[in-house]
Amino acid sequence: MAGRLFTWVDIDSQLAEAAVAGRWPQWLLEVDAWWDGLELQVRPGTGSDEVRGWLDSQFGLGSATTGETGLELRLDRPAAHVPASLPVRTIESTDSGAAPRRPKLSERRVTSALSEALPRPHSERFAGDRQLTAFHSFKGGVGRTLHAVALADLLASQGQHVLLVDADLEAPGITWMYQAQGGRCDIAYEDLLALLHSSTQGDPTPAVEIAAAYLPNQRVSRYPGTGCVTVLPASRRTRLGPPRIGPADLLTEDRSPYFLSESLAALAVVAGADSVVLDLRAGASELAAPILLDPRVMRVFVTTISSQSLQGTETMIRQLGAQSPALVGTDPTPGAIVTQYRLDVHDGHAEDARRGLSAALASTIALAGTAADEDVLEDLTVDEQVLTVPVLSPFREELLALPSAWDAVVEVARRCGLPELLTEFTPDVKPAVPTRPEEPATLDGRRRALEGTARRLVFAEQRGMDSGLGFLTTEPVRRLIADHSTDLPVAVVVGAKGAGKTFTFARMCAEGSWEAFAKKNGQSVERTATVVPVLDPANISEPHADVASPQKLRDLAAGGSGVTADEIRRSLNAALRDDRADDPEFWRQRWLECLAWSAGAQQGQPAEQFLLARTADLSGACLFVIDGLEDWLESLETESRRVALRTLLVEVPAWLRMLRNRSLGLVVFVRQDLVRSAIRQNLGQFLDRYAPYELRWDTKDALRLALWMATNAEAVAEPNLPIADMGYNEIVQALLPLWGAKLGTAGSREAWTERWVPAALADFNEQIQARDVVRFLCEAAGASVGDTRWPDRVLTPSAMRRALASCSRAKVDEINEENPRLGKLLRHMSSFSDTVKMPFDAADVKLTADDVEALEQWGALARDSDGRYRVPEIYRHALGFRTQGRARVVRGL
Repeated sequence: MAGRLFTWVDIDSQLAEAAVAGRWPQWLLEVDAWWDGLELQVRPGTGSDEVRGWLDSQFGLGSATTGETGLELRLDRPAAHVPASLPVRTIESTDSGAAPRRPKLSERRVTSALSEALPRPHSERFAGDRQLTAFHSFKGGVGRTLHAVALADLLASQGQHVLLVDADLEAPGITWMYQAQGGRCDIAYEDLLALLHSSTQGDPTPAVEIAAAYLPNQRVSRYPGTGCVTVLPASRRTRLGPPRIGPADLLTEDRSPYFLSESLAALAVVAGADSVVLDLRAGASELAAPILLDPRVMRVFVTTISSQSLQGTETMIRQLGAQSPALVGTDPTPGAIVTQYRLDVHDGHAEDARRGLSAALASTIALAGTAADEDVLEDLTVDEQVLTVPVLSPFREELLALPSAWDAVVEVARRCGLPELLTEFTPDVKPAVPTRPEEPATLDGRRRALEGTARRLVFAEQRGMDSGLGFLTTEPVRRLIADHSTDLPVAVVVGAKGAGKTFTFARMCAEGSWEAFAKKNGQSVERTATVVPVLDPANISEPHADVASPQKLRDLAAGGSGVTADEIRRSLNAALRDDRADDPEFWRQRWLECLAWSAGAQQGQPAEQFLLARTADLSGACLFVIDGLEDWLESLETESRRVALRTLLVEVPAWLRMLRNRSLGLVVFVRQDLVRSAIRQNLGQFLDRYAPYELRWDTKDALRLALWMATNAEAVAEPNLPIADMGYNEIVQALLPLWGAKLGTAGSREAWTERWVPAALADFNEQIQARDVVRFLCEAAGASVGDTRWPDRVLTPSAMRRALASCSRAKVDEINEENPRLGKLLRHMSSFSDTVKMPFDAADVKLTADDVEALEQWGALARDSDGRYRVPEIYRHALGFRTQGRARVVRGL
C-alpha cells in the first residue's frame, strides 16, 4: 500500500524506494522532486498515458490527475482543507546523464541505478595492504566504543601499531577517554577532514603528510616491541556542535568515491600504522556512510538483544549489503557483536539474535565472477554459516559504570576478556600456520596413517574394546562420572546414531568396573562396582583375550557360565508375544528378571528378591549396562514395543532408586528417536533429567575428537597438555598442522577451518555425530594424498570440501536405517532436487505442516528469515539440492 503524500519529500522517498526495488520502467531516465513540481526525464516518444499509469502504480490509483497546468500528482489533505497537488513535468532526453554514484545512504538523483550495487573500488586492497575495521551500531549505548577500544588493544598486544579513529563527530567517546587520560591532542579527525576537503585533484597526499606529522604525540597503550595505539580524537574543540566539514562533503566528482577510507589507509602508511580501527557515529548517519559503504572495510555491527536495536541493526546490515556487498575471498566479511545480555537469563534471546544477525550478514556476501562459478556457489552455503557467525559478548557488572580515563577503561576491558572475544576480527595478524619441513613422502605417510586410523574407527562400536587408541573423555561422560562419585549411576544416556553410545558401552565393558572406567577418564570415584552387561549391540566385535567382553563379564558375575545375550533377547521376544505385553507392570518384572539373570540369578528365581539380596551385599555391587535396544526393537510401530522401552527407561530406574543403601546401578544407552517414540507424556521433563549425560557433540567436542584422532595416528605432534584438559583456543592452535588456520593460505579471505568443519558436519540442532567427524577425517586424509601444494598441513582444502560430499551420502544412507520416517522424508525431498533450488518453500517439495515440524525437530530443516527453508550441508549434498545463485559483482566495475 502506498504511503501518505504530504510533500515532495514523500514523493522523492517513495520513488527512491521504487528504484531500489527495481520498479523502474525503461522509458524513465531520472526523477527529480522539488517543492514546486515533479520532474521526469524520459526517453523520446514516451506518452502521457504511460507516465500517468506508472505514477498510479506507485502511489495508488487516481493519484495522477489532469489539472490546470496539465498532469498533476495529488497530495494528501484532510477533507476540510483545500485539495493540493504537485505539477508533473516531463522532459525528453536521450542522455541518461548517469554520473558516478557516491557512497551515501541517501542520494539526491533518483535513477534506476539505485537498484544496483555501488561501483567497486578500482583497487581491491587499500594502500600498503592496510586493514580498516569500522565499528557501527544502530543505537548508542550498546558497547560499540568499548569493543572498538578492546580490538585496538588486542591488535597492539599482538605487536601492531594501531591507528584508532574516533569518527563519532556528534557524540565522541574515545575522545573523552583520551582527554581524561591527559592525552595530548595535536590533530583530530575534524582537522583531517578539513585538510582533505581543501585538497585538489583528488590527491590526499599533502593532507595525509600534515596529519601524520602531528600523530606521534598521541600514542597510548604501548606494548613491548612495536605494539601501540595512536588515537585520532574526533575534535580539538571544547564546544559541542556539528562538524564544520563532514565526510559527505568530500564526495565530489573529482575524487574517488572512496576518498575518505583510502585517505585513512594512506595516513596509516605514512604514520607507520599497521591497521586502522574506527568508531563510527551510530544510526543511519551520513557521517558513517562513506566508510561503511566501502566493501574493503571490515564492518563490525554492535547491538544488544533489545528488539529496537536488533531490528534496526539487521535492517542497516541488509541495506548496506545491497549497496555494497562483500566479495567472497576478496573483501573482509562483515561481522556482528551481541552485547549486554545476562548469561543463563537471556541465552535464548542471544541465540535468536545471533541467528537473525547471521542471516542478515550472509545477505551482504556476493560472489565475484560469472556463471562459470556455479560449482563455487555450491560450496558457499556452509562458508556463509561460519563467516557470518556473530560474537557473543555477555554483560559484566564491571561494565555498568566505566571509569573515565583511557588506561582504566582498557584495564576493565582486559579483565572482562573483551579482547579475546574479538580475535576473529584480526585476520591478518592471526599467528601463521607453523610449517613442518617434511618431505612429501613423509607428509603423505602421515595422511595415510590418519586415513587408516580413522577408517578403523568409522564404526567405533566394532573396535571400541580393542582399538588400541585409548579413550577420549567427553563432557557427558565426565559429568556422568563426576555426578556419581559416592553412588552408582542410574541414568539414561541418550544420543543419535553415531554419537558414541556403543563405543562408550564397549569401553565400560573393557575396563570391567566403575572405578577402572573412571580412572581411565582421569577421574576417581569412591564406589566400586563390577560392570554387568545386560543387552549387547549385535555388531560389537569380540575383543582380544586380555580384554573383558560382555559375555566374560556376565560369566564373572555368575561365578561360572552366565546367561548369554541371545538368551535374554529370546526372553524379551517372547514377552512381546505375551498377552500382557501392553502392561507396564509385566514389563517391569521382565526387565528386572533380565538384570537378575545377568548378575547370576537362576531361571525361575524371583528377580526382586535376588536384587534386594544383591544390593545388601556391598561386595557384590553391580553396574548394569544396556545397549543395542535398536537391534532388538528395530522400530516402535506397536504399542507393546513402546511400553517395553518406556518401562525400561522410566519404571526400572524408579524401582532402583527406591532401594536403600543401593549397590546396584544402571546405565541405559538409547537412541534419541526411540526415546521420543516411546515417551509421549512428560518427554521434556525426562530429557531434562538426563540432559547432562546426553551424547551431544558440539563444536569444541568435535575439534577435540579430531585432534585426538590426529595425534593417535601420529599425523600431528602430541600437544603439551592432555587433550581432555585443553581449552578451545589451545585445541585450535594444536590443529593448525592438521588443516591450517583457513581453507586457504593464512592471509586469505577464506573461512576459518575450525569453524568450517563443525558447521559443515552439524545439523540445524547444532549436533555433530562423532562418526561423521571420524569419517570426514578418513575421506579428507585419503583425498589429500599426493597433493604437494600444501606442505604446511595434512588435510588440503580441496580434499576437505570433497570429503563433505562423501560424508553427506554416507550420512543419509545410515539415516534410512536409523530413522525410517526421516529417511523417507529426505528421499521425498530429494526427488525434487532437479527442479528446486535451496532455499525453497515447503510447497515446492510438497511437505505438509507435520512433515516440516518433524524435519525441524530432527534438525534436518530450518526456516530462513524470509520464511523459506534450507537443509544442512551434511544432508544437502546427498539430496542433490543446489543453492540459489547469489548476486554477482563483476570486478572492476
